[in-house]
Amino acid sequence: MGLLEGRLAVVTAGTAGIGRAVAARFVAEGADVVVTSPFQGELDETVKALGPRVSGVRGDAGEVADLDALAERLRAIGSPVDVLVVNAGRDVPATAIVDMTPEAFDAVANLNFRGAFLTARAVVPLMRDGGTIVLTASIAAHNGGPGHAVYNATKAAVRSLARTLTAELRDRRIRANAVSPGPTSTQGFSDFFAGDTDVIAQVAAQIPVGRIGRPEEIAAAVTFLASDESSFVAGAELVVDGGMSQV
Repeated sequence: MGLLEGRLAVVTAGTAGIGRAVAARFVAEGADVVVTSPFQGELDETVKALGPRVSGVRGDAGEVADLDALAERLRAIGSPVDVLVVNAGRDVPATAIVDMTPEAFDAVANLNFRGAFLTARAVVPLMRDGGTIVLTASIAAHNGGPGHAVYNATKAAVRSLARTLTAELRDRRIRANAVSPGPTSTQGFSDFFAGDTDVIAQVAAQIPVGRIGRPEEIAAAVTFLASDESSFVAGAELVVDGGMSQV
C-alpha cells in the first residue's frame, strides 16, 4: 500500500518541474491528484501522461477567480482534500532593488506569497481534519542572493506561512510544513541560466554532493511531509539542497 493510498491531493503548478514530479510521485503512492496550471496544453499533456487518477484545473494561483473555480471543482468531487501542495512560484531576471519596477515586484510577489496565501484560504476549508499542507519555499529565503530581493523575501514569507497555518489549524490537526529546494534540474532552472552549461556547472560546484538536484528528489521530500511518515513534524522546514546552504 502506498503512503498516500486513497487520499485526495491538490498540487498547484503541477504540470512541470517539481510540481509535475510531486504529482507523479503522489499517484505512485496511491493518491488521486488535482493539478493546476494556467496553461491548458500542459494540463492536457500531464493528465494524459499520469493517468486516470489525475485531473486538471486551469487557473493562475495568483488570481482569486481562478482559485474560486478550483474550490468549486473540489467541492464537486465530493471528498475532502487530504493533501494540499502550494507550489506555484516565479522569479524575474536578476534585478537590483533600485532598478526593480513595481510591475516586476507584483509579478513575483502576487504569485509567490499572495498566491500561496490565497490558495490556502481557498482550499483549507475543504480539507479533512488531520490533513497536511506542504508549501514550496526555497533556500533563497535564507541566503539573500543579490538581484533577487523579491523572490528571496516572498519565499521567506512562504516559510513563515507554514508556521502560522500550523498554529491556526491545530484544533483541526492539520499540519503545515515547508520544503526548501536548492538548485534543481528543471526546465525553469535551465531557462533561468539561458541553458549556459558552464554557469550551471559553476552552481553545481557549490553543492557539497557535487551536482544539481533532481525534481524527483524534491518530490520525495514533499511526499514525506504529506504522509503519515512525518506525523510528528509540523511548522517545520525541510531543506533539500545537497548541503548547499548547510556547510
